[in-house]
Amino acid sequence: MTNREPLSTQPHDFIEDVADRILDVTRLGDGSAPRTQRRLVIGVIAALSVVFSGTLGFVLVEDAGWFESLYMTLITVTTVGYTETVPLGTGGRVLNIFVVFFGVGTIFYVGGVIAEYLFSGELRQTIGQRRMNRQIGGMTGHYVVCGYGRTGERVVSELTHSAREVVVVDFQEENVALAIERGVPAILGDSGNDETLRQAGIERAAGLVAAVAPDASVLMAVLSARALNPELNIVARAEHEDSASKLRAAGADRVLSIHRIAGHRLANMVVRPEVAEFLEVVLTDHDVEVEMDMVRLPETSPFDEMTLSETGLIQRTSANIVGIRKHGGAVTVLATPGTVLNASDVLVAIGTRQQLNGLIEMASVTSSA
Repeated sequence: MTNREPLSTQPHDFIEDVADRILDVTRLGDGSAPRTQRRLVIGVIAALSVVFSGTLGFVLVEDAGWFESLYMTLITVTTVGYTETVPLGTGGRVLNIFVVFFGVGTIFYVGGVIAEYLFSGELRQTIGQRRMNRQIGGMTGHYVVCGYGRTGERVVSELTHSAREVVVVDFQEENVALAIERGVPAILGDSGNDETLRQAGIERAAGLVAAVAPDASVLMAVLSARALNPELNIVARAEHEDSASKLRAAGADRVLSIHRIAGHRLANMVVRPEVAEFLEVVLTDHDVEVEMDMVRLPETSPFDEMTLSETGLIQRTSANIVGIRKHGGAVTVLATPGTVLNASDVLVAIGTRQQLNGLIEMASVTSSA
């Protein structure tokens, strides 16, 4: 539950605070309390206040019963024109004038707000928001992308192309609206806020990409995500080289320096243009048939302590295994037919999508022992 500031002592601010808290408790506003919803709650509070005040007033001024006073107040506020059940003296008539003035005004106000809510499109937006929240609530093993700027947009494009489920978190309304328009579930909020990340399903996610700016915001997102999901695979973008060590210490599994990567790729394009172009095509061009992918051998893999040639992975799938990251190791070694595989190793392969899918299916088999 969100921690709030103490209620304001100013009447108008007090009513707005109460309205916001009602929206939070009832989940009508999903934590954001749109303007029309807030006005509707304020109108309902005002109407109930008029009814209560009028009922109490008739009890005190005319010494009427509670039910008769309530009935008198309701027929006055709604202007239905039924016979008065409480004989009114001068004090009662003065009270009735105020009940009519404030009650009828409140009814018209609430009616106007309801009409605006129904015809302005906000109702459709609220229903869409709830549908999206249910969609996110049903996700498991998805990826959370913090920031939908130029980098985040590209990350989302690559993930969705690979058939991964993605949830975007961004603090700018226009970015969230753009993501939703493109069919990507998105949450408006600070990526360093625990409640925002929980809304994005961080505790059930497989990975997080922190592509926000500046580096201080990336650091907060990494810290919050790691605390909420210790098993999460976190990749962070760093604008400055000296931020990389801090982000790793905060819990990022991998940190990419934008300037360092750009410099490295530019140098490779100058020195090894054909190799750089080949990798660029394989990794980023979705129109080519050849792709690269990875598969982790399960802990109970039947290929544990077998050589690559003995497993038959290459012969049976025609995929080319170009590298292996040994479990717990920091270096990916070049794969050869005599390379010994171990459970939990990660295989890096290249081939057509059909060949890679065959490799993933075959390598993911677990031992029945």
